[in-house]
Amino acid sequence: MDHAPLQRRTLPDELDRHWIALTLLAWVAVAAWSMFDRWGQIRWLSLGDTDDNMRLMQVRALLDGQGWYDLRNYRMNPPVGFDIHWSRIVDLPIAGLILFFRLFTSNSWAERLACGIAPLLPLSIAMLGIGATVRRLISPYAWPLAVVIMVGATGTMLMFMPERIDHHGWQLAMLSLTVAGLCDTNGRRGGAMVGLASAVSLSIGLELLPYAAMAGAIIALRWVWDRAEAERLSIYALTLGGGSTLGFALFASNANQAMRCDALTPVWLSVMIAAGMLLFLLARFGPASRGLGWLWRWWRVRRSLPALRWCFRSVWGGPRGSHPSCSATGWTMSARPSRSTSIVSGSGSR
Repeated sequence: MDHAPLQRRTLPDELDRHWIALTLLAWVAVAAWSMFDRWGQIRWLSLGDTDDNMRLMQVRALLDGQGWYDLRNYRMNPPVGFDIHWSRIVDLPIAGLILFFRLFTSNSWAERLACGIAPLLPLSIAMLGIGATVRRLISPYAWPLAVVIMVGATGTMLMFMPERIDHHGWQLAMLSLTVAGLCDTNGRRGGAMVGLASAVSLSIGLELLPYAAMAGAIIALRWVWDRAEAERLSIYALTLGGGSTLGFALFASNANQAMRCDALTPVWLSVMIAAGMLLFLLARFGPASRGLGWLWRWWRVRRSLPALRWCFRSVWGGPRGSHPSCSATGWTMSARPSRSTSIVSGSGSR
């Protein structure tokens, strides 16, 4: 009985077929080396800066019974405290790791290990996002080079190192997924990836809002140029608006229910919902002509901006709108995350 000869797989074939598993294996190796290299900092709980320390204080308060939507830190400006504009999204993996390690060791060591491991979790997402981007834009076999280059990017890797428990690593991970979604040839999957990554990023903080806006503009302009991109645009619009709404409902603190401009508050949530609705209507019912598409989009944006300015006129004047006694120089030179100074006065908000 004749048997067909078995096809021998080459190294490029294995790199292409198992790239996700191999990328995660590389992440495990990088994570293990990082834990070994920085064991001194982990052992002594040597957190990098004030933001990392405030993050740990926030997680401790959560585990000690502080409300899910109560992000007021009472160690600042006691006894009134200050509201922190952060999100519980980043608190979750740290708190989960602490609870897990408490089963085997003391609370002190549980915190040390959690603060060492938690920053490495978004690194896996970032490596997968960068790998997917390179596979789609350069070659299916080029992703190992991208991983090597990323590991050699010292400034970027510092955001994922043990004890760096602030949210910057998660923001970079969401940005990598956004770029991967933009270059995905599968319109539905790419649109959903960009929309969800943008929504998660905005729910964490507004640091990457300009990048999220640029990603949305790129998807919209692709639709203007090619009507075959309508499905990508519509899925992006639905996931952006829906994901932002879900993120606000699950993670927006009590303080962020107010009209503020430095977090995902009703101000920016309404912008995301309105943008999602507008883009979805564009994708479904927009004019077929490319020139008319440009004109219609310009007209809708022109009509929307005055309405947004009127609705949120209390925050339109900039970060000092609610604090007229603060000078511009004093604000820009002194305002820092989680700094309890006399810059912010009044009712104990930021």
